[in-house]
Amino acid sequence: MWEYILCAVICAVIWIINGRCIIRSARERITGEIYSHTGLGIFFTLLTLELILGEAGMWTRTNILWLQIIGYILYIPSAFLVFGSMIQLKHTGKAKTLAPHGTTTVVQTGIYGIVRHPMWLGMVIWSAALIQVFQSVLSIVLSTVAVVCFRMGATKEDEFNIKEFGVDYKEYMSKVPMWNVFKRLK
Repeated sequence: MWEYILCAVICAVIWIINGRCIIRSARERITGEIYSHTGLGIFFTLLTLELILGEAGMWTRTNILWLQIIGYILYIPSAFLVFGSMIQLKHTGKAKTLAPHGTTTVVQTGIYGIVRHPMWLGMVIWSAALIQVFQSVLSIVLSTVAVVCFRMGATKEDEFNIKEFGVDYKEYMSKVPMWNVFKRLK
């Protein structure tokens, strides 16, 4: 019984926090952030459900060890992409906050010289890692929905940045792919 209560409380907190961001973004008409925060809400809800209820045996999981190991290994590049991009935006983009819309310049160096949306690519890799670690139908469904939200958020963020930075961002888009790390590393 305590698992359900704990899970409900954590999920409520997740959606209160993300809901506030979604409402603020809707008021400011920042569509990319609506998608992004919806994806984040789904991602953290999945993590909560799997860690609390999934571990309690509430649904069936397959436990293929080598897939779980790959999933855990994928946490490393995803964390690097998410947190590295946040730190770089804060310093190089002269942002007052860690939010992508807070930057005052197009950041084209470091991680942002390889992919345009490293934060969202990191979340996509993390979502794929959760599928491999938890190996449940729930993780497949919710991670897929989260990935779609992250993709839409990145696309809308491109549109926002074109309006914000104009030609500079269009040139950046022509040089740096959205998520294809291998294309830029060649």
